[in-house]
Amino acid sequence: MRILNLILSSLLLSFASFDLTILLAQEILVKPYVQPGDGNTLEGTDVKIIAWLTDQKEAPFVVEYGIKGEPVFTAKPVRVSLDFEKPKPFIDINKPKVVPQETKPKVEDKPKVEDKKETTVKKDPPLIEKEQHYFRYHASLKNLPFNSEIHYCVKSGERIIRQASFRTRPTPDKSARLVLVGDMATGKAAQKAIAWQIQKEKPEALIALGDIVYPTGRVLQYMNYFWNTYNDVNEPSLATGAPLMASVPFYPILGNHDIGARFPSTQDALGAFYFFYPPTQGPGEGSWSTPLGTDTAAAAKFKTINKHSYASMDAYSFDYGSAHFLILNNNKASNMDSPELIQWAESDLTKTKQPWKFVCYHVPAFHSSRQHYSEQQARSWNPMFEACGVDIVFAGHVHNYQRSHPLLFKPEGKRNTKGRVDGTFTIDKSFDGDKNTSPKGVIHVVAGGGGASLYPPGLEKTSISLKEDFEENYADFTAILNADSYSFVSMDLEPTKLAIRVLNQEGKQIDKFNITKPTK
Repeated sequence: MRILNLILSSLLLSFASFDLTILLAQEILVKPYVQPGDGNTLEGTDVKIIAWLTDQKEAPFVVEYGIKGEPVFTAKPVRVSLDFEKPKPFIDINKPKVVPQETKPKVEDKPKVEDKKETTVKKDPPLIEKEQHYFRYHASLKNLPFNSEIHYCVKSGERIIRQASFRTRPTPDKSARLVLVGDMATGKAAQKAIAWQIQKEKPEALIALGDIVYPTGRVLQYMNYFWNTYNDVNEPSLATGAPLMASVPFYPILGNHDIGARFPSTQDALGAFYFFYPPTQGPGEGSWSTPLGTDTAAAAKFKTINKHSYASMDAYSFDYGSAHFLILNNNKASNMDSPELIQWAESDLTKTKQPWKFVCYHVPAFHSSRQHYSEQQARSWNPMFEACGVDIVFAGHVHNYQRSHPLLFKPEGKRNTKGRVDGTFTIDKSFDGDKNTSPKGVIHVVAGGGGASLYPPGLEKTSISLKEDFEENYADFTAILNADSYSFVSMDLEPTKLAIRVLNQEGKQIDKFNITKPTK
Protein backbone atom coordinates (compact mmCIF):
# COMPACT_ATOMS: atom_id res chain seq x y z
CA MET A 1 0.00 0.00 0.00
CA ARG A 2 2.86 2.36 0.83
CA ILE A 3 4.33 1.82 -2.64
CA LEU A 4 0.92 2.50 -4.21
CA ASN A 5 0.57 5.75 -2.26
CA LEU A 6 4.02 6.85 -3.42
CA ILE A 7 3.06 6.19 -7.03
CA LEU A 8 -0.22 8.11 -6.66
CA SER A 9 1.58 11.03 -5.00
CA SER A 10 4.09 11.12 -7.82
CA LEU A 11 1.33 11.17 -10.43
CA LEU A 12 -0.49 13.99 -8.62
CA LEU A 13 2.71 16.06 -8.47
CA SER A 14 3.33 15.47 -12.17
CA PHE A 15 -0.23 16.52 -13.03
CA ALA A 16 0.05 19.61 -10.84
CA SER A 17 3.22 20.70 -12.63
CA PHE A 18 1.81 19.95 -16.11
CA ASP A 19 1.34 23.03 -18.26
CA LEU A 20 -2.38 23.04 -19.01
CA THR A 21 -1.85 25.66 -21.71
CA ILE A 22 -0.53 22.87 -23.89
CA LEU A 23 -3.97 21.31 -23.85
CA LEU A 24 -5.81 24.61 -24.08
CA ALA A 25 -3.67 26.27 -26.76
CA GLN A 26 -5.26 27.31 -30.02
CA GLU A 27 -4.49 25.24 -33.07
CA ILE A 28 -2.99 27.33 -35.84
CA LEU A 29 -4.78 26.16 -38.98
CA VAL A 30 -3.19 28.66 -41.37
CA LYS A 31 0.11 30.20 -40.34
CA PRO A 32 0.52 33.99 -40.48
CA TYR A 33 0.95 35.33 -44.01
CA VAL A 34 1.53 38.77 -45.49
CA GLN A 35 -1.00 40.64 -47.63
CA PRO A 36 -0.83 43.91 -49.62
CA GLY A 37 -3.41 45.82 -47.62
CA ASP A 38 -4.68 49.18 -48.78
CA GLY A 39 -1.45 50.31 -50.41
CA ASN A 40 -2.32 52.13 -53.63
CA THR A 41 -0.02 55.00 -54.56
CA LEU A 42 3.62 55.47 -53.58
CA GLU A 43 2.96 58.56 -51.51
CA GLY A 44 3.54 58.84 -47.77
CA THR A 45 4.15 55.38 -46.30
CA ASP A 46 3.31 51.76 -47.04
CA VAL A 47 1.00 49.31 -45.28
CA LYS A 48 0.80 45.53 -45.02
CA ILE A 49 -1.58 43.04 -43.41
CA ILE A 50 -0.57 39.95 -41.44
CA ALA A 51 -3.39 37.39 -41.35
CA TRP A 52 -3.84 33.86 -39.98
CA LEU A 53 -6.49 31.29 -39.14
CA THR A 54 -7.08 29.23 -35.96
CA ASP A 55 -9.68 27.00 -34.38
CA GLN A 56 -12.21 28.70 -32.12
CA LYS A 57 -10.33 28.54 -28.82
CA GLU A 58 -9.63 31.82 -27.07
CA ALA A 59 -6.03 33.05 -27.03
CA PRO A 60 -4.24 36.43 -27.01
CA PHE A 61 -2.06 37.42 -29.97
CA VAL A 62 0.26 40.28 -30.79
CA VAL A 63 2.34 41.15 -33.85
CA GLU A 64 5.75 42.71 -33.28
CA TYR A 65 7.38 44.35 -36.31
CA GLY A 66 10.02 46.78 -37.46
CA ILE A 67 13.25 47.29 -39.33
CA LYS A 68 16.12 45.24 -37.94
CA GLY A 69 18.12 47.26 -35.42
CA GLU A 70 15.41 49.92 -35.04
CA PRO A 71 12.53 50.30 -32.54
CA VAL A 72 9.97 47.47 -32.48
CA PHE A 73 6.29 48.29 -32.92
CA THR A 74 3.29 46.19 -31.95
CA ALA A 75 -0.09 45.65 -33.58
CA LYS A 76 -3.12 44.04 -32.01
CA PRO A 77 -5.07 41.82 -34.39
CA VAL A 78 -8.77 41.94 -35.17
CA ARG A 79 -10.63 38.62 -34.81
CA VAL A 80 -13.64 37.46 -36.83
CA SER A 81 -15.53 34.19 -36.45
CA LEU A 82 -16.11 32.18 -39.63
CA ASP A 83 -18.81 29.52 -39.43
CA PHE A 84 -19.97 27.36 -42.32
CA GLU A 85 -22.54 24.59 -42.15
CA LYS A 86 -21.96 21.27 -43.86
CA PRO A 87 -23.38 21.53 -47.39
CA LYS A 88 -26.28 19.36 -48.40
CA PRO A 89 -25.31 16.48 -50.71
CA PHE A 90 -24.98 17.19 -54.41
CA ILE A 91 -25.94 20.88 -54.30
CA ASP A 92 -22.79 22.40 -52.85
CA ILE A 93 -21.01 22.93 -56.16
CA ASN A 94 -22.20 24.95 -59.09
CA LYS A 95 -19.87 23.83 -61.85
CA PRO A 96 -18.73 26.64 -64.15
CA LYS A 97 -20.58 26.56 -67.44
CA VAL A 98 -18.71 25.24 -70.43
CA VAL A 99 -19.01 27.77 -73.21
CA PRO A 100 -19.51 25.99 -76.53
CA GLN A 101 -16.81 26.86 -79.03
CA GLU A 102 -18.17 28.61 -82.07
CA THR A 103 -17.28 26.99 -85.36
CA LYS A 104 -18.60 27.44 -88.83
CA PRO A 105 -20.39 24.53 -90.49
CA LYS A 106 -18.18 21.90 -92.07
CA VAL A 107 -18.80 19.33 -94.73
CA GLU A 108 -18.57 15.77 -93.45
CA ASP A 109 -15.49 14.77 -95.41
CA LYS A 110 -13.43 17.87 -94.57
CA PRO A 111 -10.25 16.84 -92.76
CA LYS A 112 -10.08 18.04 -89.19
CA VAL A 113 -6.95 19.13 -87.39
CA GLU A 114 -6.85 17.41 -84.02
CA ASP A 115 -4.42 16.77 -81.25
CA LYS A 116 -3.60 13.07 -81.48
CA LYS A 117 -2.37 12.93 -77.91
CA GLU A 118 -5.00 11.48 -75.60
CA THR A 119 -5.20 13.17 -72.24
CA THR A 120 -6.44 11.06 -69.34
CA VAL A 121 -7.50 13.05 -66.30
CA LYS A 122 -7.37 11.13 -63.05
CA LYS A 123 -10.18 12.14 -60.73
CA ASP A 124 -9.31 12.94 -57.13
CA PRO A 125 -11.36 11.51 -54.28
CA PRO A 126 -13.98 14.04 -53.14
CA LEU A 127 -13.28 16.21 -50.12
CA ILE A 128 -14.86 15.09 -46.87
CA GLU A 129 -17.64 17.56 -46.20
CA LYS A 130 -17.90 18.92 -42.68
CA GLU A 131 -18.91 21.91 -40.63
CA GLN A 132 -16.17 24.54 -40.53
CA HIS A 133 -15.51 26.89 -37.63
CA TYR A 134 -12.54 29.26 -37.57
CA PHE A 135 -11.19 32.41 -36.00
CA ARG A 136 -9.68 34.68 -38.66
CA TYR A 137 -7.14 37.21 -37.41
CA HIS A 138 -5.58 40.15 -39.18
CA ALA A 139 -3.27 42.91 -38.00
CA SER A 140 -2.56 46.13 -39.90
CA LEU A 141 1.08 47.19 -40.06
CA LYS A 142 0.98 50.90 -40.87
CA ASN A 143 3.42 53.74 -41.51
CA LEU A 144 6.00 51.45 -43.09
CA PRO A 145 8.81 53.18 -44.99
CA PHE A 146 9.14 52.28 -48.66
CA ASN A 147 12.26 50.40 -49.88
CA SER A 148 12.59 48.56 -46.56
CA GLU A 149 12.76 45.04 -45.19
CA ILE A 150 10.31 44.61 -42.33
CA HIS A 151 10.73 41.80 -39.81
CA TYR A 152 7.67 40.55 -37.97
CA CYS A 153 6.88 38.06 -35.24
CA VAL A 154 3.40 36.77 -34.36
CA LYS A 155 3.20 35.66 -30.73
CA SER A 156 0.61 34.18 -28.38
CA GLY A 157 1.97 34.85 -24.93
CA GLU A 158 5.54 33.58 -25.07
CA ARG A 159 4.70 31.19 -27.89
CA ILE A 160 6.13 32.26 -31.26
CA ILE A 161 3.73 31.41 -34.08
CA ARG A 162 5.83 32.66 -37.00
CA GLN A 163 8.83 34.90 -37.60
CA ALA A 164 9.50 36.18 -41.11
CA SER A 165 10.18 39.32 -43.12
CA PHE A 166 8.86 41.08 -46.22
CA ARG A 167 9.79 43.99 -48.45
CA THR A 168 7.71 47.13 -48.59
CA ARG A 169 6.96 48.49 -52.03
CA PRO A 170 9.86 50.12 -53.86
CA THR A 171 9.72 53.70 -55.06
CA PRO A 172 9.83 54.44 -58.83
CA ASP A 173 13.59 54.92 -58.90
CA LYS A 174 14.26 51.40 -57.55
CA SER A 175 14.28 47.99 -59.24
CA ALA A 176 11.78 45.28 -58.33
CA ARG A 177 11.03 41.63 -59.06
CA LEU A 178 7.49 40.30 -59.27
CA VAL A 179 6.00 36.96 -60.32
CA LEU A 180 2.76 36.43 -62.24
CA VAL A 181 1.00 33.07 -62.47
CA GLY A 182 -2.53 31.75 -62.76
CA ASP A 183 -4.62 28.58 -62.57
CA MET A 184 -2.88 27.33 -59.48
CA ALA A 185 -4.14 25.11 -56.67
CA THR A 186 -5.63 21.79 -57.73
CA GLY A 187 -3.93 19.64 -55.10
CA LYS A 188 -1.58 18.14 -57.71
CA ALA A 189 2.20 17.84 -57.67
CA ALA A 190 2.75 20.44 -60.40
CA GLN A 191 1.61 23.36 -58.23
CA LYS A 192 4.16 22.43 -55.56
CA ALA A 193 7.01 22.34 -58.06
CA ILE A 194 5.98 25.74 -59.39
CA ALA A 195 5.80 27.18 -55.85
CA TRP A 196 9.30 25.87 -55.15
CA GLN A 197 10.68 27.42 -58.35
CA ILE A 198 8.97 30.72 -57.57
CA GLN A 199 10.61 30.86 -54.15
CA LYS A 200 14.03 30.40 -55.77
CA GLU A 201 13.36 33.57 -57.78
CA LYS A 202 12.94 35.54 -54.51
CA PRO A 203 10.13 37.81 -55.73
CA GLU A 204 8.92 40.76 -53.70
CA ALA A 205 5.28 40.27 -54.73
CA LEU A 206 3.10 37.84 -56.69
CA ILE A 207 0.08 38.52 -58.87
CA ALA A 208 -2.28 35.53 -58.93
CA LEU A 209 -4.00 35.63 -62.34
CA GLY A 210 -7.21 33.91 -61.30
CA ASP A 211 -8.43 30.38 -60.66
CA ILE A 212 -6.45 30.48 -57.46
CA VAL A 213 -8.03 27.30 -56.10
CA TYR A 214 -10.02 24.52 -57.78
CA PRO A 215 -12.58 23.35 -58.48
CA THR A 216 -14.94 26.07 -57.24
CA GLY A 217 -13.12 28.43 -54.90
CA ARG A 218 -14.59 27.22 -51.61
CA VAL A 219 -12.99 27.77 -48.19
CA LEU A 220 -12.78 23.99 -47.74
CA GLN A 221 -10.80 23.73 -50.97
CA TYR A 222 -8.36 26.40 -49.77
CA MET A 223 -7.87 24.42 -46.57
CA ASN A 224 -7.08 21.24 -48.51
CA TYR A 225 -5.38 22.40 -51.71
CA PHE A 226 -3.90 25.87 -51.23
CA TRP A 227 -2.27 26.63 -47.89
CA ASN A 228 -0.21 23.43 -47.78
CA THR A 229 1.58 24.49 -50.97
CA TYR A 230 2.12 28.25 -50.65
CA ASN A 231 2.19 28.94 -46.91
CA ASP A 232 2.17 26.06 -44.43
CA VAL A 233 5.29 24.28 -45.66
CA ASN A 234 7.85 23.26 -43.06
CA GLU A 235 10.41 21.74 -45.41
CA PRO A 236 10.32 23.46 -48.83
CA SER A 237 11.08 21.31 -51.85
CA LEU A 238 9.91 20.41 -55.34
CA ALA A 239 7.59 17.86 -53.75
CA THR A 240 6.15 20.04 -50.96
CA GLY A 241 6.07 23.63 -52.26
CA ALA A 242 7.32 26.66 -50.37
CA PRO A 243 6.08 29.07 -47.65
CA LEU A 244 5.91 31.95 -50.11
CA MET A 245 3.14 33.81 -48.37
CA ALA A 246 5.14 34.26 -45.18
CA SER A 247 7.17 36.89 -47.06
CA VAL A 248 5.50 37.54 -50.43
CA PRO A 249 2.18 39.40 -50.67
CA PHE A 250 -0.21 37.83 -53.18
CA TYR A 251 -2.35 40.25 -55.23
CA PRO A 252 -5.52 38.28 -56.12
CA ILE A 253 -7.50 38.23 -59.35
CA LEU A 254 -10.81 36.40 -59.55
CA GLY A 255 -11.13 33.58 -62.08
CA ASN A 256 -14.22 31.63 -63.10
CA HIS A 257 -13.34 28.77 -60.75
CA ASP A 258 -12.88 31.19 -57.85
CA ILE A 259 -16.54 32.14 -58.13
CA GLY A 260 -17.75 28.68 -59.21
CA ALA A 261 -19.60 27.69 -56.02
CA ARG A 262 -23.03 29.27 -55.62
CA PHE A 263 -23.45 31.63 -52.69
CA PRO A 264 -25.27 31.40 -50.29
CA SER A 265 -26.50 27.84 -50.92
CA THR A 266 -22.86 26.89 -50.44
CA GLN A 267 -21.96 28.86 -47.33
CA ASP A 268 -18.18 28.69 -47.81
CA ALA A 269 -18.32 29.82 -51.46
CA LEU A 270 -16.16 32.73 -52.66
CA GLY A 271 -13.27 31.76 -50.41
CA ALA A 272 -10.89 34.31 -51.93
CA PHE A 273 -12.79 37.15 -50.27
CA TYR A 274 -12.14 35.66 -46.82
CA PHE A 275 -8.38 35.26 -47.21
CA PHE A 276 -7.02 38.07 -49.41
CA TYR A 277 -6.61 41.75 -48.49
CA PRO A 278 -6.15 43.76 -51.72
CA PRO A 279 -5.95 47.53 -52.14
CA THR A 280 -9.42 49.03 -51.77
CA GLN A 281 -9.18 52.24 -53.78
CA GLY A 282 -11.19 51.07 -56.79
CA PRO A 283 -14.59 51.99 -58.21
CA GLY A 284 -16.43 50.22 -55.37
CA GLU A 285 -19.48 48.03 -55.77
CA GLY A 286 -21.35 47.99 -59.07
CA SER A 287 -22.72 45.80 -61.85
CA TRP A 288 -19.18 44.47 -62.39
CA SER A 289 -19.03 43.07 -58.83
CA THR A 290 -19.21 39.37 -58.03
CA PRO A 291 -22.90 38.41 -57.59
CA LEU A 292 -24.00 37.38 -54.09
CA GLY A 293 -27.40 35.93 -54.91
CA THR A 294 -30.86 37.11 -53.91
CA ASP A 295 -30.68 36.46 -50.15
CA THR A 296 -30.12 40.01 -48.96
CA ALA A 297 -29.46 39.01 -45.34
CA ALA A 298 -26.77 36.50 -46.35
CA ALA A 299 -25.22 39.02 -48.73
CA ALA A 300 -25.13 41.72 -46.04
CA LYS A 301 -23.44 39.35 -43.58
CA PHE A 302 -20.88 38.34 -46.23
CA LYS A 303 -20.07 42.00 -46.97
CA THR A 304 -19.65 42.79 -43.27
CA ILE A 305 -17.27 39.88 -42.66
CA ASN A 306 -15.31 40.65 -45.83
CA LYS A 307 -15.44 44.44 -45.95
CA HIS A 308 -11.67 44.38 -46.52
CA SER A 309 -12.14 42.66 -49.91
CA TYR A 310 -15.71 43.02 -51.19
CA ALA A 311 -16.15 44.55 -53.68
CA SER A 312 -12.63 45.93 -54.08
CA MET A 313 -11.26 42.60 -55.34
CA ASP A 314 -13.28 42.95 -58.55
CA ALA A 315 -11.44 46.10 -59.64
CA TYR A 316 -8.45 47.82 -58.06
CA SER A 317 -5.05 49.26 -58.91
CA PHE A 318 -1.71 49.92 -57.27
CA ASP A 319 1.78 51.28 -57.92
CA TYR A 320 4.82 49.06 -57.51
CA GLY A 321 8.25 50.53 -58.24
CA SER A 322 8.10 52.20 -61.65
CA ALA A 323 4.92 50.34 -62.67
CA HIS A 324 1.20 50.82 -62.35
CA PHE A 325 -1.01 47.71 -62.24
CA LEU A 326 -4.72 47.68 -63.07
CA ILE A 327 -6.58 44.57 -61.83
CA LEU A 328 -9.97 43.59 -63.28
CA ASN A 329 -12.51 40.80 -62.90
CA ASN A 330 -13.43 40.05 -66.53
CA ASN A 331 -15.35 36.82 -66.00
CA LYS A 332 -18.73 36.46 -67.70
CA ALA A 333 -20.56 37.28 -64.46
CA SER A 334 -18.87 40.70 -64.42
CA ASN A 335 -20.37 43.50 -66.52
CA MET A 336 -17.36 44.53 -68.57
CA ASP A 337 -19.57 46.86 -70.65
CA SER A 338 -20.44 49.06 -67.67
CA PRO A 339 -19.76 52.73 -68.60
CA GLU A 340 -18.85 53.47 -64.97
CA LEU A 341 -16.23 50.70 -64.88
CA ILE A 342 -14.77 51.71 -68.25
CA GLN A 343 -14.61 55.35 -67.18
CA TRP A 344 -12.89 54.46 -63.89
CA ALA A 345 -10.33 52.22 -65.63
CA GLU A 346 -9.53 54.81 -68.29
CA SER A 347 -9.13 57.53 -65.67
CA ASP A 348 -6.95 55.24 -63.56
CA LEU A 349 -4.60 54.46 -66.46
CA THR A 350 -4.50 58.06 -67.62
CA LYS A 351 -3.71 59.79 -64.35
CA THR A 352 -0.88 57.51 -63.22
CA LYS A 353 2.61 58.95 -63.55
CA GLN A 354 4.34 55.56 -63.61
CA PRO A 355 6.28 54.85 -66.83
CA TRP A 356 5.14 51.21 -67.02
CA LYS A 357 1.48 50.25 -67.24
CA PHE A 358 0.19 46.69 -66.89
CA VAL A 359 -3.33 45.29 -66.94
CA CYS A 360 -4.11 41.95 -65.29
CA TYR A 361 -7.29 39.90 -65.57
CA HIS A 362 -8.23 36.24 -65.90
CA VAL A 363 -9.80 35.63 -69.33
CA PRO A 364 -7.36 36.49 -72.16
CA ALA A 365 -8.48 38.58 -75.11
CA PHE A 366 -6.00 37.13 -77.59
CA HIS A 367 -4.63 33.58 -77.54
CA SER A 368 -4.19 30.61 -79.84
CA SER A 369 -5.67 27.67 -77.96
CA ARG A 370 -8.97 26.08 -78.91
CA GLN A 371 -9.98 25.95 -75.26
CA HIS A 372 -11.90 29.13 -74.33
CA TYR A 373 -11.14 30.74 -77.70
CA SER A 374 -14.59 32.31 -78.13
CA GLU A 375 -14.46 34.04 -74.73
CA GLN A 376 -13.29 37.32 -76.22
CA GLN A 377 -15.13 39.80 -73.98
CA ALA A 378 -11.91 41.67 -73.15
CA ARG A 379 -11.05 42.44 -76.80
CA SER A 380 -13.30 45.50 -76.77
CA TRP A 381 -11.03 47.07 -74.13
CA ASN A 382 -7.88 46.90 -76.25
CA PRO A 383 -8.33 50.30 -78.00
CA MET A 384 -8.53 51.96 -74.59
CA PHE A 385 -5.41 50.14 -73.45
CA GLU A 386 -3.61 51.30 -76.59
CA ALA A 387 -4.67 54.91 -76.07
CA CYS A 388 -3.59 54.84 -72.41
CA GLY A 389 -0.14 53.41 -73.17
CA VAL A 390 -0.53 49.96 -71.63
CA ASP A 391 2.62 47.90 -72.18
CA ILE A 392 1.49 44.34 -71.39
CA VAL A 393 -1.80 42.62 -70.53
CA PHE A 394 -1.41 39.49 -68.39
CA ALA A 395 -4.07 36.77 -68.12
CA GLY A 396 -4.56 33.14 -67.11
CA HIS A 397 -7.56 30.85 -67.81
CA VAL A 398 -5.85 29.03 -70.68
CA HIS A 399 -3.58 26.42 -69.08
CA ASN A 400 -0.30 27.05 -70.88
CA TYR A 401 2.08 29.91 -71.68
CA GLN A 402 1.56 32.26 -74.62
CA ARG A 403 2.95 35.60 -75.74
CA SER A 404 1.57 37.68 -78.56
CA HIS A 405 3.36 39.96 -80.93
CA PRO A 406 2.68 43.61 -80.09
CA LEU A 407 -0.72 44.33 -81.61
CA LEU A 408 -3.37 46.94 -82.21
CA PHE A 409 -7.01 45.89 -82.54
CA LYS A 410 -10.01 47.79 -83.87
CA PRO A 411 -13.29 46.07 -82.92
CA GLU A 412 -16.05 45.88 -85.51
CA GLY A 413 -19.37 46.00 -83.69
CA LYS A 414 -20.29 44.38 -80.39
CA ARG A 415 -19.50 40.83 -79.33
CA ASN A 416 -22.00 38.13 -80.11
CA THR A 417 -23.82 35.94 -77.59
CA LYS A 418 -20.87 33.54 -77.35
CA GLY A 419 -18.38 36.31 -76.66
CA ARG A 420 -16.82 36.59 -80.11
CA VAL A 421 -15.49 40.04 -81.06
CA ASP A 422 -14.44 40.55 -84.68
CA GLY A 423 -12.11 43.31 -85.76
CA THR A 424 -9.02 44.44 -87.61
CA PHE A 425 -5.51 43.55 -86.45
CA THR A 426 -2.26 45.46 -86.84
CA ILE A 427 0.59 43.20 -85.76
CA ASP A 428 4.20 44.24 -85.10
CA LYS A 429 6.33 41.23 -86.00
CA SER A 430 9.54 43.25 -86.04
CA PHE A 431 9.67 43.27 -82.23
CA ASP A 432 11.78 40.38 -80.93
CA GLY A 433 12.50 41.55 -77.39
CA ASP A 434 16.24 41.28 -78.03
CA LYS A 435 17.54 43.49 -80.82
CA ASN A 436 14.27 45.35 -81.18
CA THR A 437 12.95 46.20 -77.72
CA SER A 438 10.45 48.92 -78.66
CA PRO A 439 7.05 47.31 -79.35
CA LYS A 440 4.39 49.00 -81.47
CA GLY A 441 1.25 47.88 -79.70
CA VAL A 442 0.13 45.98 -76.63
CA ILE A 443 1.70 42.60 -75.80
CA HIS A 444 -0.70 39.97 -74.42
CA VAL A 445 0.73 37.26 -72.15
CA VAL A 446 -1.10 34.14 -70.97
CA ALA A 447 0.44 32.64 -67.83
CA GLY A 448 -2.02 29.90 -66.93
CA GLY A 449 0.48 27.16 -66.16
CA GLY A 450 0.47 27.33 -62.36
CA GLY A 451 -0.78 23.81 -61.66
CA ALA A 452 -4.04 22.99 -63.43
CA SER A 453 -3.95 20.36 -66.21
CA LEU A 454 -2.24 21.73 -69.30
CA TYR A 455 -4.03 22.62 -72.55
CA PRO A 456 -2.37 21.06 -75.60
CA PRO A 457 -1.62 21.11 -78.52
CA GLY A 458 1.05 23.56 -79.67
CA LEU A 459 0.82 26.54 -82.03
CA GLU A 460 1.61 24.57 -85.18
CA LYS A 461 -1.68 22.68 -84.92
CA THR A 462 -3.96 25.22 -83.28
CA SER A 463 -3.12 28.06 -85.67
CA ILE A 464 -4.27 25.95 -88.63
CA SER A 465 -7.56 24.84 -87.11
CA LEU A 466 -8.42 28.30 -85.72
CA LYS A 467 -7.85 29.90 -89.11
CA GLU A 468 -10.13 27.35 -90.71
CA ASP A 469 -12.89 27.69 -88.15
CA PHE A 470 -12.79 31.40 -87.30
CA GLU A 471 -11.34 32.99 -90.47
CA GLU A 472 -10.70 36.76 -89.96
CA ASN A 473 -11.52 36.54 -86.25
CA TYR A 474 -8.16 34.82 -85.82
CA ALA A 475 -4.81 36.19 -86.93
CA ASP A 476 -1.16 35.18 -86.59
CA PHE A 477 -0.74 37.30 -83.45
CA THR A 478 0.92 34.63 -81.27
CA ALA A 479 4.73 34.75 -81.12
CA ILE A 480 5.20 31.75 -78.81
CA LEU A 481 3.01 29.05 -77.26
CA ASN A 482 4.31 26.47 -74.81
CA ALA A 483 1.79 23.80 -73.82
CA ASP A 484 4.29 21.17 -72.70
CA SER A 485 5.21 22.42 -69.24
CA TYR A 486 3.86 24.25 -66.22
CA SER A 487 5.31 27.72 -65.90
CA PHE A 488 5.26 31.22 -64.40
CA VAL A 489 6.41 34.71 -65.38
CA SER A 490 9.27 36.44 -63.56
CA MET A 491 9.38 40.22 -64.10
CA ASP A 492 12.43 42.36 -63.41
CA LEU A 493 11.33 45.97 -63.36
CA GLU A 494 13.50 49.06 -63.77
CA PRO A 495 12.50 52.65 -64.65
CA THR A 496 13.57 52.34 -68.31
CA LYS A 497 13.92 48.59 -68.81
CA LEU A 498 11.65 45.60 -68.36
CA ALA A 499 13.02 42.05 -68.46
CA ILE A 500 10.61 39.13 -68.64
CA ARG A 501 11.68 35.52 -68.12
CA VAL A 502 9.34 32.53 -68.16
CA LEU A 503 10.42 29.49 -66.16
CA ASN A 504 8.94 26.00 -66.02
CA GLN A 505 8.55 23.52 -63.15
CA GLU A 506 12.16 22.41 -63.59
CA GLY A 507 13.48 25.96 -63.45
CA LYS A 508 14.30 25.99 -67.16
CA GLN A 509 13.70 29.14 -69.17
CA ILE A 510 11.10 28.75 -71.93
CA ASP A 511 10.85 32.39 -73.01
CA LYS A 512 12.43 35.76 -72.41
CA PHE A 513 12.06 39.25 -73.82
CA ASN A 514 13.00 42.81 -72.94
CA ILE A 515 11.23 46.12 -73.40
CA THR A 516 12.96 49.48 -73.10
CA LYS A 517 11.65 53.00 -72.75
CA PRO A 518 13.53 56.14 -73.80
CA THR A 519 15.05 58.17 -70.98
CA LYS A 520 13.16 61.41 -70.49
